[in-house]
Amino acid sequence: MESLLNPHVLQIDPYRPGKPVEEIQREFGLARIVKLASNENMLPIPVNVRKAVAEELSQAHYYPDSDSHRLRQRIAEYNGIGMESVIVGAGSVEIIHMLIRAFLKPGERVLTSEKTFSLYKIATTEIAGAAAFVEAPMDPEFRFDLDAIAGRIDERNKIIFITNPNNPTGTFLHADAVRSFIDRVPGDRIIVLDNAYQEYIDDPDDYVTGLSEIAAGRNVVVLRTFSKIYGLAGLRIGYAMARPEIIAILNRVKPPFNVTRLGQCAALASLENEDFKNESLRLNRAAKPRLFAQLQELGLRVIPSQANFLLFFPGIGVDVAELNRRLLEQGVIVRPAAGFGIPEAMRVTIGLPQDNDFFVAKLKQVLEDMKR
Repeated sequence: MESLLNPHVLQIDPYRPGKPVEEIQREFGLARIVKLASNENMLPIPVNVRKAVAEELSQAHYYPDSDSHRLRQRIAEYNGIGMESVIVGAGSVEIIHMLIRAFLKPGERVLTSEKTFSLYKIATTEIAGAAAFVEAPMDPEFRFDLDAIAGRIDERNKIIFITNPNNPTGTFLHADAVRSFIDRVPGDRIIVLDNAYQEYIDDPDDYVTGLSEIAAGRNVVVLRTFSKIYGLAGLRIGYAMARPEIIAILNRVKPPFNVTRLGQCAALASLENEDFKNESLRLNRAAKPRLFAQLQELGLRVIPSQANFLLFFPGIGVDVAELNRRLLEQGVIVRPAAGFGIPEAMRVTIGLPQDNDFFVAKLKQVLEDMKR
């Protein structure tokens, strides 16, 4: 069988998402399961979005608008740019693949930090092989080290991913540092600002959205998603913004009908409901410091986060895989961070208060049992 394969496929370490609730129900038959593994919005989607999706179901026998025209137009209005600068994908993950397929030539490389979103590595490996992926070290506080990344830029490193806030660490890059970095990058490279968690940051004035850089003609691509604060993870909607010339190239590799009718109409309706977004943000800002403190009270190291999740370290001598297994048996689904290159850590989504408390109680119980 291996002789039939693209050899790059064998170099891929597959993405391992958090376990679905249904799997844990089948395996353990528990009455209550709390899933805090995938950085989803724990609020159900609002009434106006549900109504829009329900109405669109009557048209589900037709293909969607392959150009996502209405959604692109509304995204453009929302962000104050032209719609020729917008492309929509089945989640931002699909656009990551598009970028690498479209712009990475043989012999060129993708550059980013270690300990970040694993799909950059997976997509690069699939398309160009493992040797085409380059990682720079993080700083001791689990932040992107922009100086280290800049030091790795050479004639072969073509596409640079900057994730802000970073997944899985939740750490944040200040605006001055990002702008200074962009100015240091040669103009013939592509800088991808993955802003999936942009809405959760504390100070929008200290954040680079990338829109000014696009307006100035820089080769900056901004990734955004409806999966997080808008709560549409199950419908798979993401988008990118860039100079029209870049978007035109991406359209050459975009699959036809890549975003469903239901996804397009749900995203449109979401952009008309600022109340839901604001309430999601309010809940996150209220629950995150409390969960942070609860984990610290257990004696754990927790990384300050400007996203909707926390990275924590169960402690020296704790087998994270075993801890995860025991938490699953107790009905708690969180995310071991080994797949992100941090095998000694776990990531937990900021959930509803009662779910956070359930998680903390089970974590405390399991840690105590493991130390006996």
